[in-house]
Amino acid sequence: MSESKIASRYAKSLYDKAADTGDLESVASDIKNLNLISHSNRDFNRFLNSPLISRETKKATLAKIFASFNKETINLFNLMADKSRENLIAFVGQEFTKIYNQNHGITIAVVTSATELDKDSLEKVENYVRSKTGAKKVEITTETDPSLIGGMTIMFEGKIYDSSVSGQINKIKTELNIA
Repeated sequence: MSESKIASRYAKSLYDKAADTGDLESVASDIKNLNLISHSNRDFNRFLNSPLISRETKKATLAKIFASFNKETINLFNLMADKSRENLIAFVGQEFTKIYNQNHGITIAVVTSATELDKDSLEKVENYVRSKTGAKKVEITTETDPSLIGGMTIMFEGKIYDSSVSGQINKIKTELNIA
């Protein structure tokens, strides 16, 4: 079985258990923090993936790092360590977030623009994504990339909307090569 399927099953189990016990928001907060750590700290990921560190050491370290986490989250981490699957903890976090967002009507959008966008522009992007997806809530992450020259790209649900100047130039180049 592939690692993504395994991670997805653990995430689904955690989601279901947390929903049953009324701890869903607490666990979702835990997973959000886990995702922040796993995305920003390479040493954490190396630690989880290291075959040189014993299972007991990993469990003890995870317990210290995540001492403030909900017991359901910690129980899952311990179970995964017992099954020698601690290397999948970061993937479980990603999968849990997908399940949570899907069940709560949340869409994640990444907006890349040549310059920083103002509040009005971000609101228009949010309305656009909401109209295309039917999402109840849109969480926007912004990035700047001066190579876009102007305009922006919006990525959500595996789709890319490109209204950047560089994107338009590339489109024209492609059309001219075909003609």
